[in-house]
Amino acid sequence: MTISYQRQNIRDGMQSLAGIVRKHKTTIVHGNGPQVGLLMLESDAYERQTGLQQISLDVLDAETEGMIGYMIEQELQPYLSQHQGMVTVLSQIVVSPKDPSMSNPTKFVGPVYTKEEADKLSVPVKADGNYFRRVVPSPQPIKLVPHQLRVVQQLTDAGCIVICGGGGGIPVVEKDGRYEGIEAVIDKDRAATMIGKEIGAQGLLILTDVPAVAIHYGTEQQKYIKTISPNQLETLMDHFPAGSMGPKVESAIDFVRQTGGWAAIGSLQNADEIIAGKAGTTVRDTPTDDPVVFYEKGDI
Repeated sequence: MTISYQRQNIRDGMQSLAGIVRKHKTTIVHGNGPQVGLLMLESDAYERQTGLQQISLDVLDAETEGMIGYMIEQELQPYLSQHQGMVTVLSQIVVSPKDPSMSNPTKFVGPVYTKEEADKLSVPVKADGNYFRRVVPSPQPIKLVPHQLRVVQQLTDAGCIVICGGGGGIPVVEKDGRYEGIEAVIDKDRAATMIGKEIGAQGLLILTDVPAVAIHYGTEQQKYIKTISPNQLETLMDHFPAGSMGPKVESAIDFVRQTGGWAAIGSLQNADEIIAGKAGTTVRDTPTDDPVVFYEKGDI
């Protein structure tokens, strides 16, 4: 995964977002899975060679937020007017030390190990196929740290494009009047929902690599959803795997219920069309007797 490959992907993505950020006040939240995985490999190799302790995951999260935010700013800037503000905020997101995931970490991170190598590690590991990998908690996000929320709110209200919550943000816990980073991973879609609620966003746009949310995905009965209410969508949760579409659908439901706004899920390449209701899946409150609207075959 070279820097040139990452930059090209970001360049393509920013081209798709250009129309939206010119028309709407926009806050951008992004993933960091490949990047933080690469840094963990580097940190693991450094420990093996030197015997020095690996860099903690919260610090690696901060590194990726800066790296990806930097490239997003560079690739989005050519589409903006010279007066348009844009900034990356290294976002600390508060989680609960009593979150259930803290006592049962299940999120795989970092390199694979043999059984012999895993037995020498001082961190929790679990079997992943024929090998072992480190596992960390994936707690629910509660809030941005207050001093950062104030800044993000002020910048957004002023029309600045804010890049924040990258990779789900840097997980921190409150302790003795201060915030301490912990080794955990916050789901980026849940972080985006939380940030959207805190800053008063009207809509949540979740962009991915599929054209819309589908039921019976990958089968002959597959159908893409065009519009649906959060209550209707919740009844279909069995169709959405926990490791892929599930958190996105849960985040969309949560955002609409708690804000009264809208949420949409679809392909990054169709961002403008999704906002216009011409592509993707839109989730919004509708009368209870309104049917779920599906796309016709060939329309998507």
